[in-house]
Parts: sequence; structure tokens; C-alpha cells
Amino acid sequence: MLSRFIELLDQRNMVDREQIAIELLRVHITHRAYKQKIGTNQSVDEDVLYALMIENTEERLGYFPGDQSWFAQLYHSGKELDLTLAIQELFQKDRFGTIISPRYLVDYFTRQIAGHVETILIPEAHKHLHGLTDMIEVHLDKYFVLTAEKKWLVELLRFIFEAHPHVEVLQLSIYSLLDLEYEFDWILSIPAFGLKPDIDTGRFLTRESEGIAAQNLLDWLGEFGELQIIVPARFTFSGGTFASLRTWILQHFSVKSIFTLPEGTLRPYTGMKTYLITISAQPVEEIQLGSFERREEGFLPMVEKEISQETLADREDWRMEILLAHEQLDLLDQLTGANRSIVKLKEIADLFRGKSIMKSHIQPGEISVLNISNIEEGEIFWDHMDTIDEELRKVRRYELEVGDLVMTCRGTVNKVAVVRDLPKKVIASANIIVMRFQKKVISEYVKIFLESPVGLELIKTFQRGTTVMNINPKDLGEMEIPLPEIEVQERIVAEYRKEQQLYLEAVRKANERWENVRKRIYEQLLD
Repeated sequence: MLSRFIELLDQRNMVDREQIAIELLRVHITHRAYKQKIGTNQSVDEDVLYALMIENTEERLGYFPGDQSWFAQLYHSGKELDLTLAIQELFQKDRFGTIISPRYLVDYFTRQIAGHVETILIPEAHKHLHGLTDMIEVHLDKYFVLTAEKKWLVELLRFIFEAHPHVEVLQLSIYSLLDLEYEFDWILSIPAFGLKPDIDTGRFLTRESEGIAAQNLLDWLGEFGELQIIVPARFTFSGGTFASLRTWILQHFSVKSIFTLPEGTLRPYTGMKTYLITISAQPVEEIQLGSFERREEGFLPMVEKEISQETLADREDWRMEILLAHEQLDLLDQLTGANRSIVKLKEIADLFRGKSIMKSHIQPGEISVLNISNIEEGEIFWDHMDTIDEELRKVRRYELEVGDLVMTCRGTVNKVAVVRDLPKKVIASANIIVMRFQKKVISEYVKIFLESPVGLELIKTFQRGTTVMNINPKDLGEMEIPLPEIEVQERIVAEYRKEQQLYLEAVRKANERWENVRKRIYEQLLD
């Protein structure tokens, strides 16, 4: 059992998953070498076994941290384990990207490469161990190039596929500058999310790992090649370098499809909203948009809409919710007129996230902290706020000002409120995004828009999470809103406040009447 193997390593304080995997691989490489030299019908000669281990693994996997007797114990404990299944079990709860791809997703990709595909690249192939062997054995007529960055993962892949002449394993990083003399018909990638590799080159349009990987891999497509890449939501809407990358992709390639993956597909590695984007080296007229669903017949893409390459090129982002909800797009277009324009929030406001406050920092002090629980029904409740004991100068960058618009950026419910007054010194917590507008913008007007059906839908398109909201202020700055002249803003706000007060007064009277009626009825029960 794997647990016994882990227990033996734990006795030597070797508890890291990667180290456990390396020692298990060492055992299996040695076991194969022993069978080839000695056979399996004789009792194990520990001297020969140890010598074969050193000869076959120390250059490939590094120095073995133990003596001959201890290796023999590991050998007998691990040699009969299914190596692939054991590695999967080790990393099935890993949050750091060693293995993440579920079997049903790999099975979908296996079906995708039937037909005229001849050469296939799967970088970081260890992420697909759940079904990789079946994929390769089903397609004996195709040539696979598998890669990994770490030496031990390269050795793992070479060991697993040693008997497959149509498989080549290379050690390389898709996050660095490479001169690979290959062209591929089909490439599959689930790159690392949100890393910033240390690359001293101007070759790549972005410093983000998923962007570097996409640009690298697209350069290795053959004339009729396709890249299928899974990316986080920000790949589709972030500005700056990601916007430049999206433009570059559309200038040199064609987007074939964008499909939303179901929530939890890549857990525990990430709970982010993710997309499978297919990019082709050949011209594609219509782009398929939709989402994947798990059904009895398999993991299937459900096409909800088709758009042209020109439609996508006309937009600065590839936000699926906006591309699918054409009515909202039309509404934004209709809002553009002589007295109003469409602007990005970053063009009219400074946006920043509040300060991260640990529970241990909460103590009696002069500075209050605005958190999610202090915002209800579009208003800030200043009582019962947490406080910290800190010098104001150290947290001044997070201090609220009258007129600020605050919005929750984490949690399950979106809340927005205007700082109408400041009865005390307050800073925003890290769960809050603060928007500080220019003089030509009334924050109350923006609040009204963000609370509108269109505004709420637009906010959703910037969520990086799925069930739990997670919005980055830099991403939110890319959100477009209609901005009329200041006089129109004032009129809209005045009408909103007037009707809101009438509504609140009506609710107050209705509640008062209901309480009186209930009291009278309860008294009748005692008569």
C-alpha cells in the first residue's frame, strides 16, 4: 500500500510529496533494471539491488538519502504499486499544479485528436496523467512530444512511456525563450496561472505565465495546427499587456472557439473561472461560444452562439458574458449619444483595494475598518466596526474620503455604497475596492449604474472566481459605463433619491401598520 511506503519515508522526515514521488520512481526504475538483469524467480540480492539503484537512478534522480538496508525496505514496499496511480494519489489534492486535469477532460482531448492530426505537443504532460496513457495507446499512428520542466518529471514520463516509440519526452520550460525546431498539428496546454517568470527578454508581450505560454506555443503551430489552452478569466479581459497579447493573437491566428469550463473542473489547483480557448493557424470565419457540460455521453461543448472574427477584433476584451449577452452590448451602444459617452472606470477614477487586516490586528484603537458586514442596502453602517491600533500615517493610503464609492470584491454578494460622511477615521479592508472619482463624476450616479441589471451583469464578467466573488481593482478599471454630462448625472441622482425616500417611507408605514395589526390580533387571543 502507498501508505506503508509513505510511512517509511516519514520515519526519515521525508514528507514532501515531490520527494515521496521521486523515491517511488527510484524504486520502480530499480525494479525494472533488476528484472532485466536477474529476473523475478529468485530472492532479492540486496547488494545487487543497491548497486543497480545507484547505477540507474542517482544520475537521473539525485543521491539516495539512505543505506542499503533502508532502500531494500522501500523497494519491497513500493515495487508492486501501480506507479501512475500512486503518483496520481499523491498529488490529487495538490494546489501547486503538479497534476490537475480530471479524467473526463483528458478523455475529451483524446477524442479531439482523431483524424488528420499527426504531430502532437503536450507541455507539462504530467498534468494529464489521469488519462495520458490511454490517449497515447489509442493513437499509435501519431507522434507525441511530451515536456516537463523538472528533471524528475521528465524521468517519470520517460519511464512510463519507455516502450512507446511514438513518444518523445523533452525537458524544457514553456515560460522561457526557446528555439524548438518542431511544428505541431495539435497542442494541448494548461499553463500555470498568475506566475511571473524571471525572463530577461523583450520577446514576450506579457510577463504573466499563461500569456508567455500561449505566445510560445502558438509559434510552434504548423500550417494547419491548433492550440487548445485552458486559461483563467483574466486572460480574456485584463487590459495592458494581456490586451496586447489578444490583439497579437487575432492579427496572426484565428480564434476557433471559447468555452467556459464547469465550476470546479481544476480544483483543488484553482477555483477560478476558466476557459478552454482553441486557436487555429488557419482562417476561421465563425467563432463558437458556449460552455462545457458533463453528460452521460461524455464531457461535451454546448455551442450557444457564433460570432465573426471581426466582431471579436472590434472588442478590447473577450469577456464571454458580454459576447453571449448581445442585448447588453446593444444597450451600452444605445447609451452612447450626444450627451453621454462610454468610458472606462480607470479613466474617471482611482481604484484601489483596502488593507489586509489579520484577526490578530483587531484590537481597540482610533482607526476603524470598513468590511463587508458594514455595508447593507447600499448604505454604510458606522457602528460596530472593527478597529486597529495603528499610526494613521502607516495606513493613510487606505483611508476613506467623503465621496468615495466602495464595493465589495470578495464574498458571495456584491455590495456598493457611497461614503456620504465620515464620523471617524476609517480605512477600507482588503475585501473592499475603493473608487475615488474626478470632479466631473458623481459617485452616487456610478453607484446607481453598478446596482442596475446591466451594471450587475457587467461586474460579473470581471469575477475571477466562480461561486465566491473575487474581483481585482485593476480588472474592474477596464469596466465600461455610460457617462452623461454632470447636469444629467445630478438629475438622475436627484430622482433616484426622491423615489428611494418615498419607497423607504412607504415601507416604514407598512411595517408600522403591520406591527399594530399583529399586536391587536394577539391581544384578541387573550380576551
